Amino acid sequence: MKHLLLIAAAVLIPAGAPEPQQTYSVKGTVKIKGEIPKPRKIRMNDVENHCGKLNKGEVDGDDISADPKGFVKWAFVYVKKGLEGKKFDIPKTPTMIQQQGCRYSPHVAGVMVGQDFVMKSGDPILHLPHVSPRNNKEWAFSQAKPGDTKTKQFAAAEIMVRLICDVHPWMEAWIGVVDHPFHAVTEQGGKFEIKGLPPGTYTLEVWHEHYAPVTQEIEVGASTKPLAFELSERQSRLR
Repeated sequence: MKHLLLIAAAVLIPAGAPEPQQTYSVKGTVKIKGEIPKPRKIRMNDVENHCGKLNKGEVDGDDISADPKGFVKWAFVYVKKGLEGKKFDIPKTPTMIQQQGCRYSPHVAGVMVGQDFVMKSGDPILHLPHVSPRNNKEWAFSQAKPGDTKTKQFAAAEIMVRLICDVHPWMEAWIGVVDHPFHAVTEQGGKFEIKGLPPGTYTLEVWHEHYAPVTQEIEVGASTKPLAFELSERQSRLR
């Protein structure tokens, strides 16, 4: 009779090894208080007339995108204080902004210091994306056909970096550079969600190109409630 030898294997966990920390999501909304401004009007044209054909007549810019109740899209929400001295893995998935129909998409994006930032063109026309940051190196390059991509990285945190096109002056986007992965951009209805925050006390800030930043101190834990931010103080877009 053949005998079967059964071997049981056990995984030894060192005494005192830290358990995985519970993390939480922070959700909320951002809205404009008071009168809702109208977006700037854009009339596109260029020598090839490609942009004009895609966008006939005047079109609304993305600088003000709010519903009738004032809930605003394209606000940047991030943890401003509470993470000092902590280190986080750089996301492997790049942040991307594309040129589509002679506009930048998305209009606002967030990226972590050292994370890949990709510019991609979807237009059969020359674009010259260009940034002139305060804390990072200036760069500019050309992209002339669909599928052209260029990868950059930012070396320092900066709120915010303005992205323009040196060929088409109406093309504009904003990039929030932070030294951690806890940031979000509001969607339709002014909604945002920041995932994976460990328990603690934090200051969140909301940036919008037409309004003074607003902050709120929060305690993150199992009982964290949805947040509500209101933008009220108008200020210059170009800062």
